[in-house]
Amino acid sequence: MTGKLLLKLILGGALAVLSLSSLGGDNDTSTANPLRLEPEKVPYSEMNTDMPPWPDEDILSGVSEHRYKTLYSGDINVAIYEAKPMTLRIKDYSIDEFVTVVSGVLILTAEGGSPQRFDVGESVLVPKGFTGTWEMQGNFREMVVIINENRGSQ
Repeated sequence: MTGKLLLKLILGGALAVLSLSSLGGDNDTSTANPLRLEPEKVPYSEMNTDMPPWPDEDILSGVSEHRYKTLYSGDINVAIYEAKPMTLRIKDYSIDEFVTVVSGVLILTAEGGSPQRFDVGESVLVPKGFTGTWEMQGNFREMVVIINENRGSQ
């Protein structure tokens, strides 16, 4: 397979993942349209506050004050998450999560590993089973993409 063909397959798959229909994510391609994701434009005041706080025993520093807004829910969920500066202890993370930093800084340190810093515009895949620290600095906002595990049960 040539490099150009592989690139076309990858880009085509990425576009298919980020398309949605007027019914909010059904696989009916006759009405599917691309969805522009602009997480930096969502006002803090329009974000949901019904997330429970992180457990006190998992907070190494900072306060558990955070909000989110779901941008898309279909086979995948795409959301914005914003938090005050905080460092969390994560043990055996329960999902695979793709993260793009929108503002602030994210520092992930796997247990026994070195810190990895992610600045605005950078992305990281945090794999299921991750154990370590999750540090959010500054006015932290991220866009997250996860598999919608509830999709089949609706």
